[in-house]
Amino acid sequence: MTAAGTAGVGLIAGCSSEEGATVGDGGGSGEEPISIGSIQPFSGNFTVWGRVHASGLEFAVDEINEGGGVLDGRELSLVEADSGSEPAEAASAFERFAEQDGIVAATGPVSSDVGIRTSRTAEELGIPMYMHLAGSSDTITPETRHTFRVGLLPAEPTMRAQAALAEARGYESISAIVADYAWGRSVRSALEGAFAVDVDIQVAPVSESDFSTYVRQIPDDVQMMVTSGHPPGVLTITRQLYELGYDPEVVTGSSWPPDVVRSTLGADSERGFTHVHLADPYSDEFAEVAERYAREVGAQFNTHTAHGYVTGKLIAQAIEDAGEADPEAITEATRAIEFDTLFANPIQYADSGELKNQVQLYSTVAADPPSYFSEGEYGYSEVFRTDPLPAIPADA
Repeated sequence: MTAAGTAGVGLIAGCSSEEGATVGDGGGSGEEPISIGSIQPFSGNFTVWGRVHASGLEFAVDEINEGGGVLDGRELSLVEADSGSEPAEAASAFERFAEQDGIVAATGPVSSDVGIRTSRTAEELGIPMYMHLAGSSDTITPETRHTFRVGLLPAEPTMRAQAALAEARGYESISAIVADYAWGRSVRSALEGAFAVDVDIQVAPVSESDFSTYVRQIPDDVQMMVTSGHPPGVLTITRQLYELGYDPEVVTGSSWPPDVVRSTLGADSERGFTHVHLADPYSDEFAEVAERYAREVGAQFNTHTAHGYVTGKLIAQAIEDAGEADPEAITEATRAIEFDTLFANPIQYADSGELKNQVQLYSTVAADPPSYFSEGEYGYSEVFRTDPLPAIPADA
C-alpha cells in the first residue's frame, strides 16, 4: 500500500480516485462482492476531509476482505466518486451507484448542504447513508429512516458541549463566527440556546477567505472563540485572531484533520485551539489500529482516518447483523446496533438515526508524535471530554 492522508487518496487493492473506481475484486466465496458507495469531497471547500476519510475507509475494507469478508466469505467493494462538495453532484453519484453498481450502503458527505441532499436521496432509494460529518440538524428529520451520523454530532449537542466547557472554566466573554449555510445556521441557533451568557455572533459567507474585518469586531477581552460554525474558515480565523493580537484562552474549532491543524497553525496549535472529535486517540484500541495502519500504509492514522475506518467496520457489522446484503435489512440492523469501536462509547442510534450517548473530545494538536508512530509530526493533548450526550429529537 502507498501512503495516504490529506495529500492524496490511498491506493489499495486496486482502488483509484477515478470516477466509479473500485476497491476489492470479488474472490472469497466466489459470490459477487457487496458494493458500497464512497461519495467523497475530493474537490471543493471540503477536500481535506474527503481524502483522509477515504483513506481510513479503504483501510477498513482491506482488513475486512483479508479477514474473510462478510456473510461467510463475500468481499466488500468500494465504488468511489468525487462529489465536488456539490449537493447535486453527490446525489447524482448516489443514484448512479444504486442503478449501475447495486450498492447496499453509501458514505462520505462532509458539507451539511451535501448531507441534506444525500439524506433525501437515501430515503428515495431506500439505501442507508452513513455521514462522515454533515452535522446540520436538517440532515435528519422525522421523515428520514436511512441516514446515520458517524463522525460528528449535530450542532445542538456540540454547542451544549462547548457551553459546558465555557461554564466549567467560568468564561463570560465569548464570540463566534459562523458560516452562512446549513451547518452555520444550525450552530447559530444552538449557540443562542445553549450558553448561559450572551455570545457575540458574526455571520460570514462559507467561501470567505479573509476574516480580518470580522475578527476586528471581536471584544479585546474575548476568553473563548467559537469557530466551529465555519468549518472551511476555522484555521484562517484562528491564525488571524493571533495575528491581530487576540489571545483567547480557548478557540473551539471544527473537526479539522489534525495534520492540517498542525501544518497550518504550527506552534499556535498548542496555544488554545481545540480539535473536536469523537474518535478517542488516547485509547489502546485506537493505538492498535494506528500501529497496523502505520505498518501497512506508512502514514499516521488520525482521528479522521478513524472516522473512515469506523464507518467501514460499522457497515460490515450491520451487514453481518442483517444476515444479508439487502439495504433495508442493513438499515434496520444499524438502527439496532451497539458497536464498540474507536470512539469513547459504543456507537448506538436513537430511532431518528442520531447518535446517542457519544462523548465529544476536545484536544490541542501537539508537536510530540504518539508512541504508535514515532515518525509523526503531531500528537494530541486532551483539553476536555464531555459526559455522554443524549441524541436530539429528529425535529429539533
